[in-house]
Amino acid sequence: QQLYELGFTARQIHGMLAAGRLHPLHRGVYAVGHRRVVDRGRLLAAQLSVGDRCFLSHRTAAAVWGLRPVNTHDIELTVVGGSARRRTGLTIHRTHDAPDPRDARLNGPLRVSSVMRLLIELSPRETPAELERLVTVAVQKRLLRPDLRSGRDDISAALARHERWPGVATLKAVLAGYRRTESAKSGLERAFDRLLAGHPDFPRPQPNVYIDRWEIDRFWPAHRLAVELDGRPYHIAVRDMERDRTKDAALQRLGLIPLRFTDFRMEHDQSGILADLGHFLGVSR
Repeated sequence: QQLYELGFTARQIHGMLAAGRLHPLHRGVYAVGHRRVVDRGRLLAAQLSVGDRCFLSHRTAAAVWGLRPVNTHDIELTVVGGSARRRTGLTIHRTHDAPDPRDARLNGPLRVSSVMRLLIELSPRETPAELERLVTVAVQKRLLRPDLRSGRDDISAALARHERWPGVATLKAVLAGYRRTESAKSGLERAFDRLLAGHPDFPRPQPNVYIDRWEIDRFWPAHRLAVELDGRPYHIAVRDMERDRTKDAALQRLGLIPLRFTDFRMEHDQSGILADLGHFLGVSR
């Protein structure tokens, strides 16, 4: 179609094919001059072959966003409405409704499912472990920000738009492991205080103290000991970890000793927590 719009006739196009100036990639889609086409070119050719009402989706969308390797031998696309002719090397999905603008994005010249939509598309067919891996890589690449506490963030909105899709419950369970909650934090603080209350030989800390611009969950001024209680799920956003490291370095520059205890340790290693505290507080265990 682009050749026709440039003024070429069907006879001229056939002549260029015969002369080896055009090389078919799909029906009506050609490489110019040679077949050595990079992966993104192959994806664009597949998109052009299906038409304007399609976008790259599923595992192919994950590859476009850098979440998995590109497989140019099985390119997945979704077509909005109607039907599309079968094409070798293409897996074509169909949807009756046009996607929400937030669910189909441009990545260069490629139309592609958003990260949240591709996770929803893949949730019925991928294992929870693979979904966890995809979410982890998306968080590392800053494509997902699942640490927001508001129920009105982009992730919650995408899940709400697709709440009736198969597999969404599995994806929700995976994403829950990356979302911070105030209740988890406060629950760990209460558990930590109960642990100290059961051991009166430990000096009492000051709760929720601000030093410089940093809030410290439990602080022993005489011992310069600052304890942070990480009351959040095992899987945490990379941005949170980087913020924690920055905070620890800042406290050390102020001459403090930062210690971090997680809810996992509170559940499985209370004796280890007491031993660590005892070492820095001068309490023999």
